[in-house]
Amino acid sequence: MISLFIYFGYAAGIIFFLIGLVMLSGFVFPKDIPAQLKYVMGITLVLYGIYRVTSTYFKSKQDARLAKKNDENTKSNILS
Repeated sequence: MISLFIYFGYAAGIIFFLIGLVMLSGFVFPKDIPAQLKYVMGITLVLYGIYRVTSTYFKSKQDARLAKKNDENTKSNILS
């Protein structure tokens, strides 16, 4: 069973990534804001979105591995 936190992690990562792309495209900031600020914020959000999705992915794999290991230990204890 996938935890609610896993869904939240993926959703947050995708949202941060998309907001970063929108900032980089120039739709969000007014024209009088320096372009460097737009690029720094956009790239930071894109990278954080990628980090969030990958860390959530590896965390879910680790949780699945631990659940499987606990399941195997429980079965071996019952059979003993």
